[in-house]
Amino acid sequence: MKINNKYFGEIEYAAEEKLRFSEGLFGFEEQKEFLPIPFEAGSDALICLQSLEDEDLSFVLLNPFLFFVDYDPKISETDRTAIGSPKDEDISYYVIGVIREQVGDSTVNLKAPVAVNAKTRDARQIILDDPAYTFRHSLGELKGEEE
Repeated sequence: MKINNKYFGEIEYAAEEKLRFSEGLFGFEEQKEFLPIPFEAGSDALICLQSLEDEDLSFVLLNPFLFFVDYDPKISETDRTAIGSPKDEDISYYVIGVIREQVGDSTVNLKAPVAVNAKTRDARQIILDDPAYTFRHSLGELKGEEE
């Protein structure tokens, strides 16, 4: 199968590479299937999440643990059941980013990460019940916390 992506052009992919969001993403509930495309082969630091139903729709995902070392998402039992993952080690987390020309001005949504069952490829955007996380954390601020 093939799809066009604004960053990478035409991409060929196999069905087992898809992520399935049974409820879509917040604000894009009708979009159920996405293809994760790493910006750098073999790395999950920065990923393009391409809708397979709308070639014009994609999101930039970041591995939050690379930018925010104390990030500790706690998934609810409801969300865990929705992605079919009883084990924490089967779940990967990514955050949606808004990347600006100046990287320090970019923001990430730590409040509503994407949880992915690495075994089944089922995914869900969740809302964390932790006041420490907001919908717009500056990458510039997060970098400052690590130093």
